[in-house]
Amino acid sequence: MKAIEREFFCSLSQICAYYEMTMPDVNGLVYPQNVFRAWEQIAHQVKQVDKKMDCVIMTDKKHQATLATVKQMDTGMTLYYIPVRPLWNWAQQAEHQAIAEMLTAIFAYLHQIVKIPFYTENDSYLYAQYETLGQWLDEGDYDEDNEEEKEWQEIQSDALYVAQNSGLHIYRLIIQPEYVSNFRQTIADFEVSNTCDLEWLGLANEFYELSQDHPNRSIFDNIRPDLYYPEEEERIDAEQYISFYWSGTDCLSDTLDDMINTNFQEISIMDEPLAVQVFDGLTPITNETFDFETKLFELLNKLSSLLNKYDYEEREPTI
Repeated sequence: MKAIEREFFCSLSQICAYYEMTMPDVNGLVYPQNVFRAWEQIAHQVKQVDKKMDCVIMTDKKHQATLATVKQMDTGMTLYYIPVRPLWNWAQQAEHQAIAEMLTAIFAYLHQIVKIPFYTENDSYLYAQYETLGQWLDEGDYDEDNEEEKEWQEIQSDALYVAQNSGLHIYRLIIQPEYVSNFRQTIADFEVSNTCDLEWLGLANEFYELSQDHPNRSIFDNIRPDLYYPEEEERIDAEQYISFYWSGTDCLSDTLDDMINTNFQEISIMDEPLAVQVFDGLTPITNETFDFETKLFELLNKLSSLLNKYDYEEREPTI
């Protein structure tokens, strides 16, 4: 008990000194009321410094009662889903091999380093959604005498087969380490012949610069569900709203959208990046910002928007 009090009030003095805040006077109270009342007062003062910042008492393997400031990034409740079908189409066309190679390098960086999940990975959220979609199609309640319904069910089943098997081929490519290690050379070797090429080259350069400015940074580095509403079990995990998927325009997309919206509509807590500053006398005070996440989400939007222009079936895939 004394150790907890000592740790808390030592941390309290540090945060007050750093933000030039008034030290709470709780001399008339005993533990744990003194800790709780001091935290209440300092949390209020922190809000006056920055209304978007919270003050929490951190308890983990290294701390029993240390104060930390926490600031959550607002992702806008956006789904950052990256369509894979355009890459699959280009990879089969000789005239698009250069773009396919560079796009594979971008995907490899996003998967291997940034840790964005791929929809064919067994433990990914979208893998489960596609599996459920497949079960619905297999068990579909449709009129066998209705040729139109039967044909639509067959079209969707074929599309799911293509999505799953094509995805496995792409996944085997983007997990290869050489695509990341050769990222710079892939960009250098790319020859621009039209406006489309120029767009892709610019985007690839931006992703490469991000990888150099923030080496080995993952989107999950600053995701801390243990600090924001840890008691809430119903929450939207980062891997649920950031992922690769097959397509946003195929015959399965509307059903997939409905499934995801149904899953998310009753959930109010979303795990978003947090900027955490711990006041334990050991952790350097860095004034951490969301530079990496802000740039990453901006580039993911650009990537998805550009891919969406080419997200259609150009040819029958070879699987």
